[in-house]
Amino acid sequence: MGKQPGELLEVRPVDIHGALFYDLVFALQSAPAQARSSRIGRESVYSDPQAGDKVLLHLVLGQLTRVEKVA
Repeated sequence: MGKQPGELLEVRPVDIHGALFYDLVFALQSAPAQARSSRIGRESVYSDPQAGDKVLLHLVLGQLTRVEKVA
C-alpha cells in the first residue's frame, strides 16, 4: 500500500517491560469510516502523537511500519 494519508483516532501508550509502544486507532483518508488498529514502537512514530492528528501512514502488506505527522 505504501504511504497513505490518514488521521489518528485514538492513541494509547503501552509500556511493556520498559519498552514504550503505541496502540493506535487510525483511519485512512481513502476510507474514513473504516477504523484500523495497530501497535507500533515509539521509534517509528513522531514525538507526542495525539488523537485528531493528520498523518502519513507507511504500510507494508497492510501492516503499519511508520507514522509521520502532516503539518
